[in-house]
Amino acid sequence: MTMGKDKLIPFLAMAVILIGVFSTLYVNAQQIENVDDLKIITINDSDYNIDKLFEIIETKTIQTDDGEKTGLPLNQVLTYSKVSCVSCNSYTIKAHDPYQQTVSGEEMQNGVLTYDEKYNIRVYFPNLAHSFWVYNIAEIEVN
Repeated sequence: MTMGKDKLIPFLAMAVILIGVFSTLYVNAQQIENVDDLKIITINDSDYNIDKLFEIIETKTIQTDDGEKTGLPLNQVLTYSKVSCVSCNSYTIKAHDPYQQTVSGEEMQNGVLTYDEKYNIRVYFPNLAHSFWVYNIAEIEVN
């Protein structure tokens, strides 16, 4: 009988290891996103490619407590996306994960939209806390 246990325990251990390996591979495969999808931002219910926005809109540099940040002026991005009155609305900036922040139209006048490989699409506001500097942005919703 002890011979049966000696054979059964390694078999069970191997089965548990294999289940763990395949579970890890499955979860990681589900989290991989297409890099091009990270360059698309939805603004006012329309999708825009960040590279195209950088071709069309002139960049501006702002001074923040974290140094100078250069990007697209958010008010011009919103105007390009057919928001008729930028300062008349508030905006919810949503990341690909559940993180989001709501910003007034006045603050959007001062902010910039940037892109880099570390943070993907990101916003900076010179007069707001860093918690408002949302990165990995998927959408800017007009409220």
